[in-house]
Amino acid sequence: MLSPGLLGNGMRNWKTAIAATIVLLAPGFPSAAANQRLIEKAEMSMLVTGGIDMRPDGSVERYSLDHPDKLSQAITQMIGAQVSQWRFEPTNVDGKPVAAHTNISLRIVAKPVDEQNFNVRIQSASFSGGSGAKDERISVAKKTSLAPMVRALMSAGTDAAELYLALKIGKDGQVLDAVVEQVNLYALGDEGWMAQARKILGKSAVYSVRQWTFAVPAHEPPEGEEYWSGTLPISFQMGDGSSPDLQEDEEWRMYIPGPCAPVPWRMHDKDGRCGGDAAPEGVLTLDSSGPKLLTPLMQG
Repeated sequence: MLSPGLLGNGMRNWKTAIAATIVLLAPGFPSAAANQRLIEKAEMSMLVTGGIDMRPDGSVERYSLDHPDKLSQAITQMIGAQVSQWRFEPTNVDGKPVAAHTNISLRIVAKPVDEQNFNVRIQSASFSGGSGAKDERISVAKKTSLAPMVRALMSAGTDAAELYLALKIGKDGQVLDAVVEQVNLYALGDEGWMAQARKILGKSAVYSVRQWTFAVPAHEPPEGEEYWSGTLPISFQMGDGSSPDLQEDEEWRMYIPGPCAPVPWRMHDKDGRCGGDAAPEGVLTLDSSGPKLLTPLMQG
């Protein structure tokens, strides 16, 4: 458990920061209840990137974080304590286990416990590229305007949101299926209003993305499959229909997390949390990307 001062990046007065960042737009939401609801519902998170060198047996030999100067000492110590315990499925070359490297992207979440303390954890991780592994990300080859999604924001009564879409991509680069895995809101309202806002935004996002075409890998889909499966994060806000980033890496952002919806063709984390929120913005990160982690993200 950490205090706001130990989180770094100006989060000492987290209550004021949350109130200033999350826009309370839902009509009729009682202001007297806002602070308590913020404490109960709000999360803060950041993306942290880096790399891991693995021994032939899959244990972590060393790791590095990009821009560690942007992180508080408490956060780097928490990450180090966990990453050092990880063990991956060994990387084999010509049938023999070898040392390997993978790039990492970690979603760090801070959940307020009360007005003085946070629970901080690694919520999810994405692994890609490096020696012995393909960098299994698929870029968008043809994208339609995001203007319909911006209009959906207006209809939903908020000005920014972040969605995580689970996609099936066929060999021709077309979207075969799409599921809205999670919608995080930057506005707080009652449960009914937030559920309706997520429904409006999710429907618009799926409609738009189904018209996109993706640049598929040169290799075939995983054995026995006729498609690639992955997670596509989309952040959008009011404006010209573009999709600006709502967050830089290593910077805290605040939002109301949405529930994790089931994806019929994919297994989920046992705790019901979505695992795709560590995926980098703007590309489809495949489920098969990088080495397989055999140990829990958080231990002890």
